[in-house]
Amino acid sequence: MARTTARAAVMQMIFETLAGGEGGEQTLQMVYEALRKEGVPGVDAVKDNEPGEADRAYISRVLDGVLEHLDDLDEKIAAHAKGWSIERMAKVDLTILRLAAWEILYDDSVPGNVAISEAVNLAGRYSEPAGSRFINGILGAILREKEEA
Repeated sequence: MARTTARAAVMQMIFETLAGGEGGEQTLQMVYEALRKEGVPGVDAVKDNEPGEADRAYISRVLDGVLEHLDDLDEKIAAHAKGWSIERMAKVDLTILRLAAWEILYDDSVPGNVAISEAVNLAGRYSEPAGSRFINGILGAILREKEEA
């Protein structure tokens, strides 16, 4: 399955977990069923809504990583969100930002520009129209800061 599909799944898992949900296997199955209904590319090829082993490993690694580094991610996001506090951000946008910021800062297997592009695509699917520009601007600043360091 495409990493894009697993990224959409982990974004929803992060959102649910931070909203107080339990996560787990049942949630993952529901997420994949929802992705199939939405027509997310790649999910229709997954037999019985099952993510493969590589996708499960990616989802688990990213979910655990975002939760482990949540305070640092929020600090980086807030530092580059001029005029916006974390509390004022749309929860979907914040979830996408956390996911992509984690990939930029902690996952060397994902090039920064790919993380940003994928985040903008997620925003196009799940956020308000202005969300894509907002997310692109913040993530671009985080990437530039990392590259300068």
